[in-house]
Amino acid sequence: MDRIELDSFAKVNLTLEVGAKRPDGYHEIDSVVSVIDIRDRLSIEKAEPGLIEVDVEGDAPQGRDNLIYRACEAFLRETEISGGARFGLEKRIPMQAGLGGGSGNAAAAIVGLDRLYETQLPQDELCALAASVGSDAGLFVHGGTVRMHGRGEQVEPLPDAPCLDLVVVMPGFGVSTAWAYEELDRAPSRKWLGASDRAESAIRQGDREALIESLWNDFDRLVRAFEGMRMARWLLNGARTMLCGSGSALFGVFDSPESAKGVAGEMMRSYRIVFATRMLSRAESSGEQSLQ
Repeated sequence: MDRIELDSFAKVNLTLEVGAKRPDGYHEIDSVVSVIDIRDRLSIEKAEPGLIEVDVEGDAPQGRDNLIYRACEAFLRETEISGGARFGLEKRIPMQAGLGGGSGNAAAAIVGLDRLYETQLPQDELCALAASVGSDAGLFVHGGTVRMHGRGEQVEPLPDAPCLDLVVVMPGFGVSTAWAYEELDRAPSRKWLGASDRAESAIRQGDREALIESLWNDFDRLVRAFEGMRMARWLLNGARTMLCGSGSALFGVFDSPESAKGVAGEMMRSYRIVFATRMLSRAESSGEQSLQ
């Protein structure tokens, strides 16, 4: 096998609780996360030793500035393989949206290289490699719904959550993750509210309504007052809404795929980046299943 193609998915944080800044500069988080059906497409070809090329079609860094490049370096270093790779990325997931597009690309690169070079690394090693490149990248190796701790590198797979139909909208501006954490640290001290515990309990019980009620994001109030965000929430037509990660994308929960598609169609009149999508099961979205 000299070439492989695979999907690289986005995610939403159903809950995101942020603790104090740690001595290493990271923040302790507790988050229930689901992979969703918004995807980039990644192709990988074997190349001569020492060569790593990353070619992007769409809005994302090229070459060394892309997390895919760093993921490939980490994989080749860890496996001591004498080889290289050429990557082609068709980018659809927007940047600075909180959807995990870059982390998902890094995880997809590692999963794809593992298959391409037939290294058969255990899943926990693939996750650790991915997390060394992006804090939350390991979740995309597992797929489905997970709970994350630490800086995001500690990933606990959960049972598949009740599927939620979603509309995801990018409100016309990006949010830097560094800025979001700095602003959060300036806010009054936060308390753990147990949202992630409630979300996990709802998932294990298969309780869709309880899962929706548990939605929480500590960053949500930081960007709620932005003009583009207020308009987006209004257009989401009374749906339960929550920020994606540290922003700036927003998701709303709907009762059916048809309802989500209808609202997404209306929102496309006002916003350029809108998706009608849904949460994915582990079988649909794990690193292994994304290889097609």
